[in-house]
Amino acid sequence: MQKKQQLSTALIMGLALLSASSALATDMYLPAMPGIAEDLGTTAPMVQLTLSSFMAGMAIGQLIIGPLSDQLGRKGLLVAGAVAALVASVVCALAPSISVLVIARLVQGLGGGACVVIARAIVPDLERGQKAAHAFALLMIIQGIAPVVAPLIGGVLVGPFGWRGIFWALALVNFAQLLVALLQIKESKPVEERTAAGLGGMLSNYVFVLKNPQFLAYVFTLGLSFGAMFSYISASPFVLQNQMGIPVLLYSIIFGVNAFGLIVGGMVNRRLLQRIHPHRIMQTVLASFTVLCALLLIEVLFINWIPLFLLLLFLIVSHIPMVMANATALGTEVVRSRAGSGSAILGFVQFTMGALVSSLVGLGSDKALTMGIAMTACALLACGCAYLAGRKGIPEMK
Repeated sequence: MQKKQQLSTALIMGLALLSASSALATDMYLPAMPGIAEDLGTTAPMVQLTLSSFMAGMAIGQLIIGPLSDQLGRKGLLVAGAVAALVASVVCALAPSISVLVIARLVQGLGGGACVVIARAIVPDLERGQKAAHAFALLMIIQGIAPVVAPLIGGVLVGPFGWRGIFWALALVNFAQLLVALLQIKESKPVEERTAAGLGGMLSNYVFVLKNPQFLAYVFTLGLSFGAMFSYISASPFVLQNQMGIPVLLYSIIFGVNAFGLIVGGMVNRRLLQRIHPHRIMQTVLASFTVLCALLLIEVLFINWIPLFLLLLFLIVSHIPMVMANATALGTEVVRSRAGSGSAILGFVQFTMGALVSSLVGLGSDKALTMGIAMTACALLACGCAYLAGRKGIPEMK
């Protein structure tokens, strides 16, 4: 039996880079979305479709690669995903039309999804219980750096290099992810712990995790909270730039400040985990999160004061890590023996919700209103799912 790699801070940083595919591949090009529409002669909903196709790719990639990694091991599939993401980023940078860009973004999502699902599965491979929850919390803190710097980098690059320069920068990030997969990550799923190979084995893994109602409750808690977050992410360029008249660079700064809330929330969560069970933290934070989303909707409907709007957004984003990290830790804990398949379901629902919500938000003419409605609805449903998860009993996290 091979000796397992230690889940050190350096390894968590590497896993965070691999897990940052979503934030980097969305947030870096958000400031350029209006420019893409103009340059490729298309509409805002079509540009938002490039976001939806990426999210769909992330969802599908995780759904396929997660159970495969339970059967075949983590490292080889991780390397393949990083290569696919790198090639797709180059195609995005060279895309001559919106249709090519949409397809390339789908492939970029497939590769990124492989990186995300395997990085998340490696944590319960190496640790469990409270230690795994702390690892996921630290992972969220480090990952929080990506959405802080990504829009700022995008805002700086879009001026001199245009939106294509942003995708060349993403290609460099993908190359760094490939180096991490090749040089830093060791195989964390020994042969003796792998499940049966083949389609039957894959289906058996999915049946195992999908038969667990508590796991599903945590899955939809995560997915719906991410849906609320992605309502903001997908609509914010059009709300802040087009409706509120905020310049591109200032938008990038605002987005980065809001994303800094991810780091703040992650640090608070890590401190709370020292004395409070992750389920209790998640449930309490979700109640506050729902109230804030409702207040944002009220602000959009009746007040329309930009400083209050931005303050509420910052507070809402700050709550996200305390929901997502704990829902992930709790969900993977209850299906730990099938961590790859469990991680795949978590990621599939998360990014499917992101793709669905971004498409729905794109349909409304008043983006601020549709964003507020979507965020409030997702938050309310997430609260209900967290309540159902708790009714099954709180998992032990020793």
